[in-house]
Amino acid sequence: MAEPDGLEIGLRCSPGAPRFDVDRFQACLRFAASAEGRQGELGVWLCTDDEIADLHARFMQIPGPTDVISFPGDAGYFGDVAVSFDTAAEQAVEAGHAVARELAYLALHGLLHLFGYDDLTTTERDAMLARQDAIMAAFEKAVPGDWD
Repeated sequence: MAEPDGLEIGLRCSPGAPRFDVDRFQACLRFAASAEGRQGELGVWLCTDDEIADLHARFMQIPGPTDVISFPGDAGYFGDVAVSFDTAAEQAVEAGHAVARELAYLALHGLLHLFGYDDLTTTERDAMLARQDAIMAAFEKAVPGDWD
């Protein structure tokens, strides 16, 4: 059953996951669901590159790790999002922000996929990333604080 704020999140972290503010991470995803007018449930797994590479190969027939994969659910269960904390750490350095922010940003990307956004074409990708950036900026404005 969904929580009063609209999104129930089941979060699982593999051994070795970085320390981060779980409440802020989940608040960001709940904010996104609210911004999209959605209520339901979501599973999030913060995993290693090896674990996400296994999912990538088994379900998408693509070898090697990736940053985020979404698995759609049905009805009120939006689905599952797997985020590689190894890849997130690398991308955070490249982007110049905290690993925790990159984890939330990638989980948000996965959630938007579950809401029907796609990034197969340049036009779709541009629209999806614009929405992702707008939600993240609105969240950070509404809920100021550090990601560390």
